[in-house]
Amino acid sequence: MNRKLGVVTLLVGLLVAGCVQSTADVSDVATGDPFVWPTFDEAIAAASESGKPILIDIYAPWCGWCRKMQKEVYGNNTLVAYVKEHFEYGRLNIDDSETQHDFMNYELTSQELGNALGARGTPTTVFLEQDGTYITRLDGYWALEPFGKAIKFIGSGAYQNQKYEDYLSSLPSGS
Repeated sequence: MNRKLGVVTLLVGLLVAGCVQSTADVSDVATGDPFVWPTFDEAIAAASESGKPILIDIYAPWCGWCRKMQKEVYGNNTLVAYVKEHFEYGRLNIDDSETQHDFMNYELTSQELGNALGARGTPTTVFLEQDGTYITRLDGYWALEPFGKAIKFIGSGAYQNQKYEDYLSSLPSGS
């Protein structure tokens, strides 16, 4: 009987430890972004140094879908690690009509730049080459799994010689 009680106590202890770890991961995300978003200008400057492509999150402070994407997509530690490894990244507030950016020899406000990058709503995720050349954009909210596949398509460089549909069909099932 004591042996069974010891095993049950051990299992309960492991279960509680697992829950505490899971709660810590969720709590960390719930208290703020899992990484600090650099500005658009910082992302462009970092990419010119690193040679990585650029991921720009175009958002608006009032946007509920933007907050949902921050929590559910950018709150995923695996996705964040991939972004950090394969991209320079930054944010652009499409409602900001005061902050000026010197981009591709144009002086644009954040609002003008967001529109120039094709954002017609928020959230919009824009991908650029390290020199600022446009690659593509993802309009609206994307759930974690499809967003992860899309950023891996860009981050792996597959977009340079493959259609997205072909890339998706080449993935092992369940990926």
